[in-house]
Amino acid sequence: MRLTVADRDAIRRRAQVLSVKPSAWARAVMLDALDSRSAKVESMEVCAGVKAVAPEPSGPAVEQLRRVGVNLNQTLRKDVAVDGDLLREVMAAVDGLRASLGDRTRT
Repeated sequence: MRLTVADRDAIRRRAQVLSVKPSAWARAVMLDALDSRSAKVESMEVCAGVKAVAPEPSGPAVEQLRRVGVNLNQTLRKDVAVDGDLLREVMAAVDGLRASLGDRTRT
């Protein structure tokens, strides 16, 4: 297979961004194409800091925060909260914390 000058330049630039040799990047691309379970290019991107890694969900902490969210929702629905706006702020903070722990459930 022949590559154009533009193709070779693009390969060099991508490899440079990933801090690897062009041949290493090309090999990783081909191996990923052959095996869908392989993630060699993604691994290179993570190591180079190009791609952020989503945090692994912290099961017990996320579960506790979900329970807190349920309690906050019940309090809001019963309209027994002293300050509804403050309660909504707390709920948003809990949702944000859950998301930062890797929880992907609907908020």
